Amino acid sequence: MSRGKRGYVFRDKGGKWYARVTLTNARGNRRNVKRRAKDKREAKKLLRELVRQLDNDGERAIDSASRTFADLANFYEETYLHPAEYVSERKVSGLRAPERAKLALKLFRLHFGNMNLKNLTYGDIYTYRNMRLKTITQYGTPRTIAAMNRELGVLRRILNVGVQQAWIPRNPFNAGSSLISAADENKRDRVLTREEEVRLLAAIDAEPKRHHLRGILLLALDCALRRGEILKLRWSDVDLDQRTITIRSMNCKTARSRVMAMTNRVSDELTRLWFHSRQEKSETIFGINATVRTSFSTACRDANVKDFHLHDCRHTAITRMIRSGLPPVEVMRVSGHTTLSCLFRYANLDSDSVFRAAAALDAYHARTADAQTLDALELVI
Repeated sequence: MSRGKRGYVFRDKGGKWYARVTLTNARGNRRNVKRRAKDKREAKKLLRELVRQLDNDGERAIDSASRTFADLANFYEETYLHPAEYVSERKVSGLRAPERAKLALKLFRLHFGNMNLKNLTYGDIYTYRNMRLKTITQYGTPRTIAAMNRELGVLRRILNVGVQQAWIPRNPFNAGSSLISAADENKRDRVLTREEEVRLLAAIDAEPKRHHLRGILLLALDCALRRGEILKLRWSDVDLDQRTITIRSMNCKTARSRVMAMTNRVSDELTRLWFHSRQEKSETIFGINATVRTSFSTACRDANVKDFHLHDCRHTAITRMIRSGLPPVEVMRVSGHTTLSCLFRYANLDSDSVFRAAAALDAYHARTADAQTLDALELVI
């Protein structure tokens, strides 16, 4: 190729060496790309690298060489960081919870700043993770591995976008052992007892300002709904005659719709709420856009129910279903889990379960021993 296309090295009037390549894009526009070197030998080496990048990845690779993490963060924010958009109840763009990603992005900008993307390493992310794990949360509690995993999940997604845009050749997350490990998370196994449930419902009924919590609690306990699924429920999703509730795919964590049957007490509570509402099908049932953490925590404190979160109701519901003998596959259809491994994270077995398992094995051994005895007698006879 001619010198203009393959590039050359030169020294300017000040004695500084450079590698230079002239590019012509598809529109016929010309541009020069140059890299400064300490001597002629290094300039030739830089020239070979520039040419190789152009041959392998095109002009975009040259542009990517100077990209910073801030550039990628800005691109991700403008392109992806917006509320989810749906077509036929299927998410086609955006995020269901952009607020969490926005907070994480702010932290990433502060830490990685204007670091060149090509210089961002696995070690940098490892150091960031350890630093964050040592940082106390805004509630004065230690940061959990589960919270750190969610935060790192956002960073991994951002860097994957960088790979897709050819700004970096490889995601640094893939350069070592996994930095995101669900196995290391502290799994909660809190299950509400019947006595605690009675006290909690009584505490809710005792305070008029908490009456909205009764329906939320029953939907979580009897239908195993997630908090977001409950708060996004509309009256159009409820069939009081058929006693069913439809969870729309756009409101599900797994993006798969499902239909729930109501228990008697859920049916009674939703019927009561319907007759006291404006009876507008398009309205949400509970009219809450934020959270119920404060009111629920206060109700638990007044009921003397310790270390219990609203999401533990889902855990309780699934555990009760399995203890009642419902097959796991049917429980999965109710809970919306897609794999048995996810389901069994929530399914607690009480202390009696181990004794029931031992009793079942004893019965098996007894049957086997009886059969062997009969076989032996037949041989003797």
